[in-house]
Amino acid sequence: MKIGVLGWDRGAEDPDSPGLAEAGRELGHETSLFLLEEIAYRPGPSGLEVFLGDEPARSFDAVLSRANLYGEWREGDRLYDGWPDRVERLAMLSSVPGLAMFDPVEVWFRGYSKFLTAQCLSEAGLPAARTRSARSVADVAAAVADWGPTVVKPSFGLRAIDVEKVEDTAARAEVVEGMLDRYGTLVCTPFYPTQWGEYRVVVAGDAVPLTMLKLPAAGSWRVKTLEGASFEQVDPPADLADLALRSARAMGMTLAGLDVLPTADGWVVLEVNPVAGFLDIFGSALRRDIYAATYTWVTAHTPSQS
Repeated sequence: MKIGVLGWDRGAEDPDSPGLAEAGRELGHETSLFLLEEIAYRPGPSGLEVFLGDEPARSFDAVLSRANLYGEWREGDRLYDGWPDRVERLAMLSSVPGLAMFDPVEVWFRGYSKFLTAQCLSEAGLPAARTRSARSVADVAAAVADWGPTVVKPSFGLRAIDVEKVEDTAARAEVVEGMLDRYGTLVCTPFYPTQWGEYRVVVAGDAVPLTMLKLPAAGSWRVKTLEGASFEQVDPPADLADLALRSARAMGMTLAGLDVLPTADGWVVLEVNPVAGFLDIFGSALRRDIYAATYTWVTAHTPSQS
């Protein structure tokens, strides 16, 4: 198969973008790594044609995406938001006739949006976190009145930036107002205690090759490895593995990283991330297994191969 890997970058932040391309070649596929910036549009025999670099996108059997939709650039004193251009590029590529996308723009957008993720999981009968929107400090206060401690964050966020726990709205009003100024609308969810840890489950096609349990650092409620959380690889309980697979299928994702929290009322799916990262955290052999399971799914679900 001829497969394009649409990478986050060329390895500076995400080693799994070039890693996936190299794994494809090792598995016998003709694979090339591209970035969103390298998608171009030119006149074609039937109108506008989409290119990956110098190659027509229609010449590929499939594209495996780890695209970075976040992007901005500065010219002088003006900061430009690259989001519309990047979403448009992924949408154009997703619309190429006969090209199998893993995954297309609507799946990617849904995974980036916390509101759309909660909506999709809930409609599928899966245990998403209870979610409400806030456009004012009063809206956040209403969530705190209903739920008690409440986590407030942007719908489109990266690396847990601007994720705050609010228990006393008046005391945190300045923080909330700053977030509202930056994002306009905020996501509110109940705060679920994290002392029992949080599971990160990687789904690759129809396999669950990696599950780890993360525990917050002493005195912290955040379960972030970059902030001192400890972690270990574990065998997932059967119901957790099943939940992860059903959640990834509901979201339409091929390769996903899920954050799932055990609570007194059962599992809660916090996030279904379309760019599962740190795939080599437990060694290169496991990472190769994740890559292989991903390509097995891509091959089985590419129409030209069936």
